Amino acid sequence: MELFPFEQVRDSQRELMAEIKDTISENGSLIAHAPTGLGKTAAALTPAIEEALEKDKTVFFLTPRHSQHDIALETVKGMKERHGQNIISVDLIGKSHLCEADAGTTAGEGPDCPRYSETYTDAHELTEKARNKIKALKHQNLRAEEVKQRCRDVCAYEVSMHMMKDADIVIADYFHVFHPAVRDIVFEKADVDIEDTILVVDEAHNLPSRTRSLFSFTLSMPLLNDAITETDRFGYYNEQEKLEQLKAGVGSLGADKLGMENHESELEKKELNDIVENFTEIEDFIVELEEVAEEVQEEEESSYCASVAEFLENWKEGGEEGFIRFIKREKSSSGDRYIKIRYSCLNPQISTEKPLNKAHASILMSGTLTPQKMYADLLGLENARKTGYESPFPSENELNLIVPTLTTKYSERGDDMIEKYAWYLKQAFESVPGNCSVFFPSYALLHKIKEKLRDRTDRRLFIEKRSMSKEDKQKLFDDFAATSEEGNSVLLGVAAGSFGEGIDFPGEILKAVFVVGIPLKRPDIETKGLIDFYDEKFGHGWDYGYSYPAMNTAIQAAGRCIRSNTDKGVIVYMDERYDWSNYRKVFPDDKKMKSSRAPWKEIEAFFQKGE
Repeated sequence: MELFPFEQVRDSQRELMAEIKDTISENGSLIAHAPTGLGKTAAALTPAIEEALEKDKTVFFLTPRHSQHDIALETVKGMKERHGQNIISVDLIGKSHLCEADAGTTAGEGPDCPRYSETYTDAHELTEKARNKIKALKHQNLRAEEVKQRCRDVCAYEVSMHMMKDADIVIADYFHVFHPAVRDIVFEKADVDIEDTILVVDEAHNLPSRTRSLFSFTLSMPLLNDAITETDRFGYYNEQEKLEQLKAGVGSLGADKLGMENHESELEKKELNDIVENFTEIEDFIVELEEVAEEVQEEEESSYCASVAEFLENWKEGGEEGFIRFIKREKSSSGDRYIKIRYSCLNPQISTEKPLNKAHASILMSGTLTPQKMYADLLGLENARKTGYESPFPSENELNLIVPTLTTKYSERGDDMIEKYAWYLKQAFESVPGNCSVFFPSYALLHKIKEKLRDRTDRRLFIEKRSMSKEDKQKLFDDFAATSEEGNSVLLGVAAGSFGEGIDFPGEILKAVFVVGIPLKRPDIETKGLIDFYDEKFGHGWDYGYSYPAMNTAIQAAGRCIRSNTDKGVIVYMDERYDWSNYRKVFPDDKKMKSSRAPWKEIEAFFQKGE
């Protein structure tokens, strides 16, 4: 590959690049299971950008993680520096993160924006200053934040959007391509058709749930309270009264549908529509709320009334197939209970099928993209190629254990089992010469086992809490990482939380990961609806909607331990179900799983062997 950014090409990278090149040449799609450390970003972008330069296509590298924007951009810079090839890139992030105008003003959309006259003429054409800025920046391969810093008098967002017209690669978030309305704007600005794009989807195991969320909407009591306060503050008393009536109606609906024991119930579209129609026409109410939102957004970044209007519009106009409507009693992070109504999307194909199949080529990759047929089905990929690779890290540096004497199955989750988990963890900690992390299926189980652990171990416990902000979690991680030399700490977190996937544990921070139970979602109405929908559509409802996603969450959490070629660590899956065939087949083929009733013995022997 002519543009590969590094001196050495690993064998697995060479194989992946060849597979991607063949896929692109056939205008096809590829699902690639590519474990951490393989170098998949360089392996994917090399053939994709080469094709883009040769055939006048545009690569869209799509990722849900901000850190991956930087990795993709550094890969492009490496190609440019190593081969002298001019590659134009645009790092695209959300509009609100690039606009420095006062809250409520939006650059490029009207004279209220202080940078409008410097960015656009009265005829809504780019000013000479804006064109010169684009010319000066477009060859520099800048991060979005760097573009923002250099656009002191013109709009950084509009400059970025216009730079896409000449871009060979756009690094963006999922919603820039998989949200139809946003995609139309982005592609219009880029002056590109979907058929002329090469889509590279990173962390693609997240794509089904992320894209379903783009078409799911919630109306909650806290949102209604905020909207009522907003209308009062801005003097929209008629709309305030209607929101009060809507709140009362939702409360009555909750009382009618939800008893003391029943915390959720399916709804029909008509049931909420009738509540609104009792005091106004629903279409008129939506328009009125949007008018309130317009005034609010002149002073503030967002409007609660806009969110209510968006929900009502989708509730009224949205279809039934591939969606579920329900009312639910929820508990907030502070412990207060409130009612919410959900219009929830069950079918990711609504968002993914068109762009993935119409693009010049689509490359989906992740370290946990198994079973691959599930992802092909869920995303609506037609005749996708499938490939998988073994971990590039030395297999002798990793020990994978399953403990068959434990389980978090509800029928067996009594006090004795909680005590047993705490005892097993304490025994195992004593065999690990360094820090550990334990990932739980829920905060409730974390709390129960944590209380038993406190009395059994001298290790310092760092505990993730449901109410933690992003900043709180970062501080918790930093404090935990600072103890790596002492090696006497344990991080307790939730498998589906920030520490289970969103944060890396480099170097010597972590020596062992324990996964307690299987992080199965609570079998609520939405989960049951997902199972039923996938069963009818694919014949694999339980697997696709319940067990396989939970297994991938567990495997993602377990992957926090081994992040480089020199890392050495232990992963312990603490539930008998990991040994069951239907669950075990989700593990990557190269994982050597060993069953152990006394895991501390294997752990001690493993670390002694490396001394």
